[in-house]
Amino acid sequence: MSAIKVGIVGTGSVASSVHLPILTRRTDLFEIVALADLNVNAAYALADRFGISRDVCFADPKKMIDLKEVDAVLILNSGSHAEIVEMALRAGKTVFCEKPLAYSHAELKSIEKAKSESGSALMIGYMKTFDPAVIEAQKAIKTRPRTVDVLVLHPSGDSQLVTSDESLNMPKPSAELIELFTKSRTAVQEEALGKAGAASFGNLYSEMVLGSVIHEFSVLRALDIHITEVDHVDRWPAGSASDSIIIFGRTADGVRVTVRWFYLDQYPMYQEEIRWVSDVEGHHIVFPSPYILRVPTQLISTYRKGIDHQSNKFESYKPAFESELEAFYQLVKTGKQNADPIADGLEDLALAQKIAKKIAENEEIALGGELLG
Repeated sequence: MSAIKVGIVGTGSVASSVHLPILTRRTDLFEIVALADLNVNAAYALADRFGISRDVCFADPKKMIDLKEVDAVLILNSGSHAEIVEMALRAGKTVFCEKPLAYSHAELKSIEKAKSESGSALMIGYMKTFDPAVIEAQKAIKTRPRTVDVLVLHPSGDSQLVTSDESLNMPKPSAELIELFTKSRTAVQEEALGKAGAASFGNLYSEMVLGSVIHEFSVLRALDIHITEVDHVDRWPAGSASDSIIIFGRTADGVRVTVRWFYLDQYPMYQEEIRWVSDVEGHHIVFPSPYILRVPTQLISTYRKGIDHQSNKFESYKPAFESELEAFYQLVKTGKQNADPIADGLEDLALAQKIAKKIAENEEIALGGELLG
């Protein structure tokens, strides 16, 4: 099969450190024909770095999406993706959207309508579900767990990017663009949480839960762990730009799930692990920093064998991002995928809003927006 012609919206950290290095290496699958970013100087810098003409760089994503030569669109920008996803679907493009798909149920309904009416295909960027270690864990697990524990130690983005292919000297957006982004984000936060919730924990909701913890939710789903109830949420220091959060939840069949996520600005290195435990087996997945390619994810599986035990270790050096993009290529070519992006996006939103509601109740913050539903 021939390479597909892709246009990219958003030329920030994820695009420059992960997606473009893979896309430009896998010329058997992809040809980058256009870039778009509201901060067009960032698009120019990335175009120069990867040998793409500045003539196909756009400040207006619609102009890029409307190009006839664009077969598929990768939406990699930060913030809410709903407007651009809907635009690309209605233009008849196959769409890859980095998580989250939406910040509010209203946004998600608009996307679902556009997808249905256009017949265009959509994929969400849950790259960890394509990690060979996660796929191996799906095969290794034999029973239902009693408990699953998730731990993430998350240093600043800049400290992670020091060890990646990303340049820390990318052109910064103007004050006007930052103000535009902030207003847009606040509006959708208020739609989801109400004014009081948006002011108190809006960024925790959109940037931490739906921007990062969502990756853990996707891996749990891949392991058939669906959190249906949120029993307690603790976040501290309240109102800080560097929140930590602990979530206690349950599945419909009573599996206890704990998610501990800590933003630690100067922590020496990124750490992420999932421990899956039943009466007779255990599985421990350790993920590397997502910005560093070719560092293996580890899976250690332990089983009871009479009075003894057996441990198996699995590692793979293939980047999950690359497997994810291979799956997107197949979606463009065949229309087939193993996930339902609307259902997954809905589960993400439902869980994120249950978490938000618990925070509001704990801190006596007035419920508003979709939290009242």
